[in-house]
Formats: sequence, structure tokens, C-alpha cells
Amino acid sequence: MPRLVRALHALERAYSPGHHGRWSARRRSALVDEAVRDLTEGVPGSVAVVALGGYGREVLCPGSDIDLMVLHAERRPERVREAAERLFYPFWDAGLPLGHAVRTVEESVRGARERLDVACSLLDARLVAGNRGLFDRLDDGIRRQLSRDRQAFLERLVADGRARYERFGSCSAMLEPDLKEGSGGLRDVHSLPWAGRALFGGRGLADLQRHGLLRAAERSALEEAEEFLVRLRGALHLATGKRADRLVLDFQPSLAEAFGFEATAGLEATDALMRALFEHARQVEHVREAFFGRLEAEIEDALTVEPPSGPEDVLGAFAASARTDRPLAASSLDALEAADLGPSPFRWTEPGRRAFLEILRAGPAGERALEAMDRAGLLSRFLPEWAAARCRPQRDPYHRFSVDVHLLRTAAEAAILLAGQTSDAVAGRAADAVGDPDALLLGAFLHDIGKTGRGGHVAEGARVARGVLGRMGVADQVREDAVFLVAEHLLLPDTATRRDLDDENLVLDVAARVGTPERLAMLYLLTVADAAATGPHAWTPWRQALVRELVAKVEDVFERGDMGVDRAAALEERKAAIRSLLAGDARVERFLERMPRAYLLAVPPEAAAAHLELVMPPLARAEVRTAASPGSRPGTHDLTVVALDRPGLLAKIAGAVALAGLNILSAQAFTTEDGVAADLFVVEPAFAEEIEEERWRRMRTDLRKALEGRISLEYRVVEKRRHYPPPRADVPVAVTVDNRASRFSTVVEVGAADRIGLLFDLARTFHELELDVHLAKVATYGGRVVDAFYVRDLFGRKVEDPEQTAEIERAIRARLGG
Repeated sequence: MPRLVRALHALERAYSPGHHGRWSARRRSALVDEAVRDLTEGVPGSVAVVALGGYGREVLCPGSDIDLMVLHAERRPERVREAAERLFYPFWDAGLPLGHAVRTVEESVRGARERLDVACSLLDARLVAGNRGLFDRLDDGIRRQLSRDRQAFLERLVADGRARYERFGSCSAMLEPDLKEGSGGLRDVHSLPWAGRALFGGRGLADLQRHGLLRAAERSALEEAEEFLVRLRGALHLATGKRADRLVLDFQPSLAEAFGFEATAGLEATDALMRALFEHARQVEHVREAFFGRLEAEIEDALTVEPPSGPEDVLGAFAASARTDRPLAASSLDALEAADLGPSPFRWTEPGRRAFLEILRAGPAGERALEAMDRAGLLSRFLPEWAAARCRPQRDPYHRFSVDVHLLRTAAEAAILLAGQTSDAVAGRAADAVGDPDALLLGAFLHDIGKTGRGGHVAEGARVARGVLGRMGVADQVREDAVFLVAEHLLLPDTATRRDLDDENLVLDVAARVGTPERLAMLYLLTVADAAATGPHAWTPWRQALVRELVAKVEDVFERGDMGVDRAAALEERKAAIRSLLAGDARVERFLERMPRAYLLAVPPEAAAAHLELVMPPLARAEVRTAASPGSRPGTHDLTVVALDRPGLLAKIAGAVALAGLNILSAQAFTTEDGVAADLFVVEPAFAEEIEEERWRRMRTDLRKALEGRISLEYRVVEKRRHYPPPRADVPVAVTVDNRASRFSTVVEVGAADRIGLLFDLARTFHELELDVHLAKVATYGGRVVDAFYVRDLFGRKVEDPEQTAEIERAIRARLGG
């Protein structure tokens, strides 16, 4: 046994991860065979020493268990026990990992019937030493047992594959895959020969091919995958110094180097290793699924199509597979794979485009058809851009799958939502609002196509998607909507989870970027589908609630007409004009970001550009900045007042203006996102035709004193009012409190006779009610004034308590004498 240990250690030192995986594994098995035969000299003739599992397949990695069974037909238990001890103890003494069992043929067959793992281990059984006839009895008993219950065994194999996927995940997508038990791993490779053994007594992949259950290309893919997986698992055992099947992140860099992977443009060496693993595991998963699908369909039920005469026939065949949800027959796949698609890139035609869209509309069945196209190497031939995303790892805490799998699943999830197969009521309403489903399906299929390691994936994805869709020849509107979805697919989740949804500017910005209610509906459906295809942490109840809140607020903006395609275009035009007027000023983008969207839409670009110097420099607490210029109508003046926002500011400004003997003809009050008030007034002198500089100076002085609490504006305005004519008695006071006009604010509309200090009275009333005025629109029509105030409470909320809204109306009427 020391000689065996030395030989195994020498083999480990000579082990080359990049080259000698199965050779080393077979050599290890041969060395163990020699030791077993040495140790079993002189055993009773009624005993056979049998290799099981990986040792039975002659594939022993450095840390693998050596699974041995002493098979016997001995009626004297002490003789069997002595033989087993002579065999097992030297392995234990040498510190070699040993799986051991002592059974009769009958016990072995019964164990195979009762437990799948025992059955699979025995299917790999190999006689190492001892009684050949006894081993043949075991082999015959296992085959007869499986033949009697063949269908149940196949169903158990399929169920085991699903259970392993649920427990261990997939080797074709997970960043830390289990190379043995994970879906697409070694256990899946071995499941096909096990099935063949049960079906017709076959002993390998070659037998499956001879019986027409496996295509030549599929057999080759499995053999290459097994070789790679064995090499990688053996290298992992050496790196960890123990049996380890999960390829954790810490060991991936050193294994990538050992396997000779190097970093390339857009792909790190570690990702290159994982991509190679994903590609092999993907083939294993696809072949395994196709194989068991053929068995389940009893082969004859697989879809057979005529040999293709052109590329449109190839796409049509996969469309038929998606439409019927039936796997294509092996012979048909061979013919499709060998079809001539013409020059690259593929020249799309209407029939080909129609077939491809039919595949996308088929949902999960379409996903399976596209996976079949992918494993046949056809998807990248139709769409060369697919190759860069294929089997590419995604290293973030949310994604469970590689880029291409994620794209296929997202498209399938989008089709499910469009079909109304969801308990999400918001998604159901959104699906009803989508006029043409093709834009959403194409956007979902391509939304992450820019994840190629070459810059930001969103911008790159939009560029690639535009090229793909242009070459496909889809309708202009479908192309533009699909490219929009690719460019903005993160807009809703990122905004909802990272920004303040009570910020009206934010919601207006989102509405402007989205443009139309239909695009909002498609974007929400893509967000839901993307999350479902990503993983459970991508669509938690918290994230879902935030996204839905944002969608509802943007919907309100569209319904009220506050934003739409025309207004979004107007907003962009205003921004562009301001940028042009302020060209060279580094502060212009921050200025545009700070100012409310209602301000940018309401204020002419020339005036807005002039306001930059008032708004952008930091303000002291009591500082007031003003600018006055002749108005657009004779005898009027435009007045801009900028100060730090605070409770009652609008009232103090209105009071100071009234004390200066000025009538307010219109007013608009805006507040920036960081609390700077920019209030715009159109004023006229109450008596004199001109407003001399002294009056402007007095107005600024009174306002500053009021802000500092050094004068009482209320007393002075009452005194000032005595020198002016009384308001008209025939104009009644009208007060309306509306909570439907705005998602964010309560709108209070007041109609009353004009009088000196009217805006001061109204603004002061809101201040006393502890309401903050976020926007004010004041207009004077002869002797009548109609004012609209957008107000919120001290917590930034709308006023929705009926008692409080009634109090607002009572307070205003009491203040105005109405």
C-alpha cells in the first residue's frame, strides 16, 4: 500500500490541469486496481471485489472516493468479514478516501430498486478481482430489475435532475457552480449512459448513438464536456487539498491561470474560464433535455420537418417547434444545422422575420426553440451579435444566469405577461395598453445585448440593438420602441430604488424620457420580466412597491397632460436654447438639473438664462436677490426674487411688494430641489406710471427686514390698504380644494376681487395653516383675481383629511371676508 500511495502522489505532482484530466483519472484507477488485486490474493472463491461509481467508470480525480464493494455468496460471514478487512484497512491506514460496502447479489438488486443513487452506482460496476460468475449474476440482476421497471427508472432520473437543479443550481450560469451535482455537470453527463443501460443494456454514449437516441454532434459535445469537467474537478481537488466539487470564486483565478486562460479585450481570464465551463455545461443541459425529451415523446412524436431549401425554412422549422411545443427530431436537427444560410451577416426577409417573431411570441416554448437553435450553432449565424453575449458570466449579487440565458428567459417572461398569465394586476393593465407586442418582445430579447465588456452595457446595447433591428428590417416604430426599451430598461427600477419619489421634478423627468403611456406600459412589463429572469432578489415586495408607485405617478402626469411627447419635446427645446445662451458656462447643466421642470416650461429661455446668476451662487440665510426689467406689456415690470425657501416666504415677498405700492398682476413661485425659492412676478405701479429705483430699493429693504423679523408686514399692509380704493363688491369669493389635479400637491384655487396685498393675505393664510406653497400661479383679470396654489403639509404630503381641507376653505374665506 505505501507503494500505491507514493504512486498516487507522483501522479498528482505530474497532473496537468490543462491536458491530462481523463488520462490521469484512468491512471489513478489502474493504480488502485493493482493495489486491490494485491490485497485480494487468496480471497474465497465466493467473493468478487467490485468497483462502483466513478472508480467503476475508471475516472478517479485526486480527491474522489474509492468506492469498493465486496460482493459475496458466502454462507460463512466470518470469512467475508476477514476478506473485507484485509481489503479495506490498508486504504484507511494509508489515509485514502474509501467508500465501502459488503453485499450479496440479492441485497444489491433490492438496494437498486429502492434507491436511485445505489442503482446508478451499480450501473457503473466493474469487476476488479474475484469471482466473475458472481459479478455476472449481479450485472444480470441489475439489468433485469431495470428492464422490469424501465419507465419508473427513467422518471426517477428526470426527477433527480430537477431536484439537483433546485438544490445545486446550474453549472452553465452560476458563478460558483457544483461541477458534479449541478445541472450541466458530471452527474448529468452520466445520466444518459445510465438511461441507455436501462433501455437496452448499453454501456456508453456510443451505444446511444447507434440506437438513434443521440446525434453524433451531441455525443461529441458530451465527451468534450466530460473531459473538461473532469480536468477542472481534478484541478480543484489539487488546489483545495481535498474533495471539493463547488468551484468557489477564491480558486477561479488560479485555475484560470493553470488552464492557460488569458485576459482579452472585454473578458478577464477568470471569466474566460467560466465562459468555457458555461459553454460545456450548456451543451450538457441541452443534450440531456433533448435526450429525455425524445424518450418522453417516444421518439416518434418528435417534430419532423422537410429538409430546408433556404434559411427561411430553418427559421420556420424552429417556429413550428415553438408553436407546437414539440422538440425537433434528431434527423431534422442534423439537416437544419447543415443548412446553407448564405453570406454573413444573414439577409433577413419577411418570412424569416415573421418566423423569428413567432418564436418570441411563443413564450417558454419559444425559449426552448431558441435554446435548440443556440446549441445547434444557428442563433449566432442569424444574429452574429449573439456570440459576444453567449455564455458570458454576470458578476453581480442579483443575476443567477449568464447573459444569453437571461435574455432568453426575459423574452419568455415578457410573452407570458403579454398573454395575461400573471397575478400582477398592474402588469395585466399594462399588457392591455400595448398595441404591438413585437417591440416589447424584441426589446426584452435584446435588453442586455450590450453586456460584452466594452463600456457601459446600456449605451452599447442600444447601439447594437439598433443595428440588429435595422438589419432585420422591422417596422420603424417597432424598431424605435424596442431600442428605447433597451436604452431605458433600468430607468424604472433604478429611479424607484435610488431617488425620492415625492420629487415632482423627478417624476416629470421620467415622464419626459418615457414619452407616451404605451411606452410606460412596455417599460413596466420589461422591468417585471427582467426581474423574474434575474433572480428572487431582483423583485422583492419592496422593489415591486416602489416601481409601482413610480409608474402610478408617471401615469398621472400623462393623464393630466403635464407631460407627453409634445411637452417633452418642448422641454428639450427649452433646455437646448438655455444651453446655447449660456454656452461656455460650466454651471449650466447643474442649473438645468436644479430648476423645476414647470419653471423651464413656463419661463422663456432668455429670462431663464438671466436667472442663472441669481440662483446659482450660494445664498446667505437672510440674503435676497432681485432683478427687475420692463415687462412685455406697456406699464408692467417683470420682477424676480430669489432667496432661501422658508415657511411664509411668499407672504413676506407679497407683503413687501404691496408696501412698495405695486400691484401684482401675475405670480409664479418655484422651489429648486435644494430649497432655493425663485418667485417671478409681473407688477405695475398702483398710481405713478413709472417705478423709480428708490421704490425697488425700498421693496428689497422691507423684504430683508421682514425675513430678519425686524418689521411687521401685516400691520403695514393694512395701513397701506387704506390709501387705495376698496375691492369690487360684486365679485364673490370662490375657494376650491382639489386633490385630483396633482399627484404630489393639493391644489387650492381662489377667485376673489383684486385688492392691494391680496397675495400677501392668501400666502399668510397658508403659512398659518402650516402649509408649504410649492407652486403658485396668480392671474389678474380686470378687477378679478384667480389664484392657484400647489400646497403640501409640513411632511411634504397632500392634504387629504376632509376636516383639514374644510379648514383651508374656512380660513381663506374668513381672511378675504367672503
